[in-house]
Amino acid sequence: MDDRWNEIPMPTEAEKNAAVARILDAGLPARPGLRHTLTETLRAVGLRTLFFGEADCLFLSVLFLLLCLLPAAAAAARQGPVGPVLFLLSPALYAALHLLTVWKETQSGTLEWRQACRISLRTMTALRMLVFGSVSVLVCVPVNLLLWYLAGGDVSLFWMVALSVSGLCLYGVLSLYCLRLRGIAGLLTAPAVWAALGGVPLLWERAARWLNGVPTVLFCLLSIAALALYVSELRRFCQRRAEGGTIYALG
Repeated sequence: MDDRWNEIPMPTEAEKNAAVARILDAGLPARPGLRHTLTETLRAVGLRTLFFGEADCLFLSVLFLLLCLLPAAAAAARQGPVGPVLFLLSPALYAALHLLTVWKETQSGTLEWRQACRISLRTMTALRMLVFGSVSVLVCVPVNLLLWYLAGGDVSLFWMVALSVSGLCLYGVLSLYCLRLRGIAGLLTAPAVWAALGGVPLLWERAARWLNGVPTVLFCLLSIAALALYVSELRRFCQRRAEGGTIYALG
């Protein structure tokens, strides 16, 4: 009897690992991709629920753009190189939309309502950030057209648009990285860092000349690279588990 047990072939270590992998693949469904997750979430909640109670934030952001940012950019376009101002203000609408909506939800109690929903709060946040980014890109075109006209057409319009879009994409990546921080720091670090970086060309003439000398194709390549990083970080943002004690969307 003992000899028969010894004759039974035992699986090798590689066969054991392969069997465990097959069991895990059969028992654990594959994690859905970012596109599928966002599409299913948007289909489930709809745009009205996604932006529920945020109409005043959208209005204030647009009002801030029209009454503060555009006059400042227009004055800079008339007085000198427009590149540094464009770089600094390119993500302003996106940042205002994101900051105001987060602040409104924490003040009104909508945050707790969203946290109790079956839909992932992080996924809803990612959807809104994508919408804000898309709107900001669309707004860049008429704003740059206006500034190009005020500047007398001395600067290439395509260069201005490429600069604005690259700045917006870079800020999007920066804001997602900063959301890894806990508490209010994750929300305010990105605007503070961007203001410091954007202020360098405004205060340092050599940096302004360097920025104005960057070719259009480089800004286009920078936009593509930043957009790829943005999507990658957005995927990580949606997949990270919510941590106790953190503020909404601050990971």
